[in-house]
Amino acid sequence: MEKPKIDLTSSESGAKVDFWASRIFTFIFGIPFAASGLFVIWMTQEKFQQGKIWEALPGCLFGLVFVTVGSGMMYAAITAARRKKAAAEKWQAQTDGGKKAWLARPDWAAGRIKSSADAQTKIMAIMALAFCGMGGLIAFHFLPKELHDGNYKALLALIFPAIGLGLLIAVVRGVLARRRFGDCYFEMAAVPGALGGALDGLIQTGARLRLEHGLHLKLSCIRRTVSGSGDNRSTQESILWQDEKIFKSEAELPESEPGRSGIPIHFKIPANQPECFAHGSEAILWRLEAKAKMSGPDFSASFEVPVFKVAGTAVAEADEPDPTAALQMPIEDIRRDEHSKIQVTDGPGGSEFYFPAARNLGMAFMLTFILGIWSGFLWLMIARGAPILFPVVFGLFEILIFWGCLMTWIKSSRVTVNSFGVTLQTRWIIFSRTRRFEAGDISRFNVVVGVTSGNTAYQSIKLVTRASEDDFASRKARFQQTGERPPLKFSVGDPSGATLASGIASKPEADWLMREMTRALGRKF
Repeated sequence: MEKPKIDLTSSESGAKVDFWASRIFTFIFGIPFAASGLFVIWMTQEKFQQGKIWEALPGCLFGLVFVTVGSGMMYAAITAARRKKAAAEKWQAQTDGGKKAWLARPDWAAGRIKSSADAQTKIMAIMALAFCGMGGLIAFHFLPKELHDGNYKALLALIFPAIGLGLLIAVVRGVLARRRFGDCYFEMAAVPGALGGALDGLIQTGARLRLEHGLHLKLSCIRRTVSGSGDNRSTQESILWQDEKIFKSEAELPESEPGRSGIPIHFKIPANQPECFAHGSEAILWRLEAKAKMSGPDFSASFEVPVFKVAGTAVAEADEPDPTAALQMPIEDIRRDEHSKIQVTDGPGGSEFYFPAARNLGMAFMLTFILGIWSGFLWLMIARGAPILFPVVFGLFEILIFWGCLMTWIKSSRVTVNSFGVTLQTRWIIFSRTRRFEAGDISRFNVVVGVTSGNTAYQSIKLVTRASEDDFASRKARFQQTGERPPLKFSVGDPSGATLASGIASKPEADWLMREMTRALGRKF
């Protein structure tokens, strides 16, 4: 059967309408700026003729600024189409007709990417100055008067200088780290990193790096979305996939150049993840991070790396040796350094994996803090008589935050695995639930990204049954043949598999637990 064709005419025409509308709006918006500037300049002509140059000069400069801004907006609107066409032609020429999108960035094309740590420090410096300036203005001009009038609630305004001071400390640490470790570059062994292949290369530091603790390496696939505009513009990142390695402190890092260290990089990249792209308010980026705690400023480097689909890429074999294996920390040391509370023992019924409640105290306290702040806002809305819609919406989110916080504190699980199957016992203090999965019904265990907090992804271990995997495969095959999407199915169960454990902070530990469960089931990993 012939696959249905997708008509993009409506979306393309919509994009053209939006483009022309934005140009017209920008042109019209620039007219009053230019007109106001010309009017102010015209008003200063009389003072110039009278010889009052110093009186006329401020108004003339003010008018010139407005004329420049308005004219610039109008010129940008008029030339937008030409610049867009030129940019598209340049992109096509640089990327071999769009087939090699990574060539559009000079650092990607050269395979030598500079760490973005310096750029992050500059952004934090600007934010620190803004918060400190705002906080200083409040503290010295408004706060004394409010306190004199007995308005002690005004002390809450001190949060602005406190945030500014925290950012300023981070800026100082960033500057000291820059002076200690110099510029860091990631030299790629092959450009780009290919989906289904591997990311290989060497992080070159600006100075000799002598590890004192474990060196954490992370490769993350991130979806970035931008919402709002102007002052209300916000950026949100969610981790789609993440892998992590930890080098031991006694690892001998190669000396790429005299006085410089090289950090070998090797990450297998799954074929089912999205490639880098940026379109409108949404983007997919791949980020490589290297961090190590040191006496004094910590070592930190971050690189946005090119990962794309490349024709003819051989899928990396699961048993292919890792060239960095000798540098990596043993799982026992990782679990000890991470203060893991997950217990693995051999019981009468097989291998037992116990995941206690409140094992991630940092996340538990953070959720509790967020719950307290959210509850305060909800109480303030109700006390001030806000429209009913706001307390209802905030109340629904309050329930979700409360449930997540409660599960973090009281939920525990015990997984028993033997050659006959898997038993999952979930307990909520005095309540419990037990589920049994027979070995013949189990397809595999899988590690997936669960809850994310900043650049940390908490992993979950899933049990995938043969029935769910066969159902998914059949629906995927039907869609590829007919182009017809399967009907939506509403069920209480998780379509990606039964969750055996969640909230595992360390990716290496999650992978190790998955391997141990697979071996306990009597299968080869």
